[in-house]
Amino acid sequence: MPLPRGLPAILAKNPTDIIIASALRTPVTRALKGGLAATHPEELLSTVLSATLNRTKISPSEVKDILVGCVLQTLGGQKASAAAVKHVGFPSTTTVATVNRQCSSSAYSMTLLANTIRANIDTGLDGGTDCAIAAGTESMSLDYFPHRGIPWRVAEGVGKKSPIQDARDVLMPMGITSENVAKELGVSREEQDRFAMESHRKAAGAWEKGWFEDEVVEVNARKLVKKEGEVDADGKEIVEESWEIVKRDDGVRKGLNMEKLGNLKPAFTEDGTTTAGNSSQISDGAAAVLLMTRAKAESLGIKPIGKYVSGTVMGVSPRLMGIALAVAVPELLRLTGIDKSEVDVWELNEAFGSQSVYCIRELGIDPEKVNPMGGAIALGHPLGATGARIVATLLNGLEKTGGKIGVLSMCASTGQGYAGMVVRE
Repeated sequence: MPLPRGLPAILAKNPTDIIIASALRTPVTRALKGGLAATHPEELLSTVLSATLNRTKISPSEVKDILVGCVLQTLGGQKASAAAVKHVGFPSTTTVATVNRQCSSSAYSMTLLANTIRANIDTGLDGGTDCAIAAGTESMSLDYFPHRGIPWRVAEGVGKKSPIQDARDVLMPMGITSENVAKELGVSREEQDRFAMESHRKAAGAWEKGWFEDEVVEVNARKLVKKEGEVDADGKEIVEESWEIVKRDDGVRKGLNMEKLGNLKPAFTEDGTTTAGNSSQISDGAAAVLLMTRAKAESLGIKPIGKYVSGTVMGVSPRLMGIALAVAVPELLRLTGIDKSEVDVWELNEAFGSQSVYCIRELGIDPEKVNPMGGAIALGHPLGATGARIVATLLNGLEKTGGKIGVLSMCASTGQGYAGMVVRE
């Protein structure tokens, strides 16, 4: 089946289109300190999957496959997600797998599923995949920090000791790649801080306008409270478990200014320009995107909110991984036949202010069209969940601003970039 190419074809509606029936996310909260810090990734995933079923009224049995983007998930990297899928009520006929393409994991899951559905259409066989969910979940609070007891291993063989520079560079801390971009490609500290300030300003403004309410679902979050001075029979501190509703992102800083950002020290090198203030936040959260053919949606009485058009991945040097957006986006535009002037909203993941500033400049796109509701510097970056989160925010932002064509893109550790295109219906 030929893919749509050019604006008229992309805006046209056909029974074989891959439509987006729902795109939802949990709040994104600060790791360790935020509202979801004690809530397990499978609980976050269960929440957003349950909300997807409730809002669309689709029967779980209609969903053939679920791909969950995650980077840090324990239990073999798959069982936590599988448990969440079963817990929500999906039958044994609904299969589940996890995808790890680093920060683009759940966005890439969307592309994999869309291609699977298209392949099923091409075969013309009944019973194949025509309805699926691309999701993502990440608890950086529980699965990231080494003091939690998670074993860490350094790749001594083809990693750390490889004679190939790129092989060694895949182990480079992400903050150092940000410093490389800033120094080698000419992005100043002031530019990074100003971009970060704008991210918080736009995110705070979007929350004040109520723009996020259509994409965010509340979470019944676990809270762990230590009983001061009380111990159990083994001498361990007693911890009480309670629950509270979390409704909002908690990393957004209203009124953040350049002076406050300028007072922050470099986070990775003494003479660097990358700080905690102009980098994405370490976060917890989940998101899910329900995909199906337009014909399937019509048969179920489901109204699409968007259409998936295309997605692609491209590679760059690991030491400059943040510039991958500037490589992936042009390839996406080439594949779709869309000019950058025809794109109404760009959702570019804000891994770091350095790479964000560089990519916007290199792509030559209007900064006013980039992340109109703020990005990961303000909202947070729960790794494997971020791609699906961005899909939800992109479709929401297109609706709020009256746009039609949206592009999402993100860099990923080890030197990769993803770019995808959706249309608001």
